[in-house]
Amino acid sequence: MKCDEGKPECARCLKFGATCDGYNEPKKVKKEKLAIVPRRELAVKCQSLPALQLQPDLTFHLRGDAEDTQYFRFFRDEIAYELSGGFFDEPIWNHMILQSCHEAPCIQKIALSIAGLSRALKANNFKEERDPHVEYALQAYEKSLQHFRVFVASNSTHDPRMLLMAGLLIYCFECLQGNMENAIQQIKSMMSVFKSMRHMKQLDYSHLTRKGSFEDELVSEIARLDGQLLGRVYDPDIGNTTIIGIKHGHVWDSYTIPEKFTDIRTARRFLEHIQHLSRPDVVHDEKAQPLPVPTQGPEISRGEGHIRIMRASLAKWWSSFKPIYDFTCTPEGDDNFVPAATLRITALSTSLILQTNMTMDPRQATENWADACMLLMERGPDLFESTAKEILDLSRKVVGHRRFVKGFVFATGIMSPLWIVLITACKRELLVDIVELFKGMVPRREGYWNSVPLLETAKEVLAKRDADGW
Repeated sequence: MKCDEGKPECARCLKFGATCDGYNEPKKVKKEKLAIVPRRELAVKCQSLPALQLQPDLTFHLRGDAEDTQYFRFFRDEIAYELSGGFFDEPIWNHMILQSCHEAPCIQKIALSIAGLSRALKANNFKEERDPHVEYALQAYEKSLQHFRVFVASNSTHDPRMLLMAGLLIYCFECLQGNMENAIQQIKSMMSVFKSMRHMKQLDYSHLTRKGSFEDELVSEIARLDGQLLGRVYDPDIGNTTIIGIKHGHVWDSYTIPEKFTDIRTARRFLEHIQHLSRPDVVHDEKAQPLPVPTQGPEISRGEGHIRIMRASLAKWWSSFKPIYDFTCTPEGDDNFVPAATLRITALSTSLILQTNMTMDPRQATENWADACMLLMERGPDLFESTAKEILDLSRKVVGHRRFVKGFVFATGIMSPLWIVLITACKRELLVDIVELFKGMVPRREGYWNSVPLLETAKEVLAKRDADGW
């Protein structure tokens, strides 16, 4: 077969499944600094990323059969982008995973298995019997486990960071199949083996002082997942401080919010820190019974002083983030609108939690509520209702945006805030809006959160409230 001398791969050889013998006189290729960009351009262009120890001359294509190459390209061009959930500047998804695929066969095969499941989900939502994409995914997954057993059993020195990467990807694979509890057990096991290889009894995590290394980025993503799982609706033990096995000792560290954030990535970390500190000690029952509106509500669980500090921190965060958010609302900054708006929705939902935990009349326009009022674009007569409405209005804009991903994303996005509105809603129009929002984002998944059962739950709650009367 005549080689067409296409670069970096011979298209004819790929088409007919032949092994390309290469070129007689290969030309020297100038090595350039690695820049991985999904098929859609990365939204954050002027933002500096942490220093990564990556191979500068790495080319992102696989040596293998044409089928593997096709699935890897699909993973590289679409799935890695989607897993970030709109936070395009997080290097773990659009850079480090691709690097790991070339360094560890077990990582490569798990990535290919995720690509297979994702293609099946996009094609027919797993409705076709003996779907070829699913069969490929299961075969690739079995191969990844074989490689991983060799990795663990080997006496040679391996990079323990590959355990964390494998844990993240296996979690994604199991979530795509709907095996949520198995996904959690898998990543817990990976974390346990990782700590053993690092000779540490506990991983003491600090969210605001990470160095930006490969391992730091991996641990950060797992810590985000841990925080997401701590808020599970059906968690029987709400007193848990970790699900995966991370000590969140950082939550009581002193911190200073900068006067102005220079990028979305830093703003996200500070907001997650405040959000973790604001986690409520409340029980979400399985029927999503509404929490009392904070007029003459229950006594606060962490003390009024702490709640006020959190509200003030949230207001300060918004003041520092608002210039970035305002820019993303312009045509020039529109590519970053989804991640920026998602952070604003998260901040508003955190404010809603703090309001719910306060024994205070939300209609009081006193200095006590000044910090909470700063977070709102428009303030109505009822602060609680104003916050909920702004969450819903902004969520509609996010769901309708061209960059909104309706597939599986790893990070928590807007579903958790909508759930908070659902269980706190005191007016029918709020629940109607939530039902419509969940309809518009099906079949999106955000890690633990799945839009399909959330839609059904919202419908049931609305019907129950209509039957019982408002």
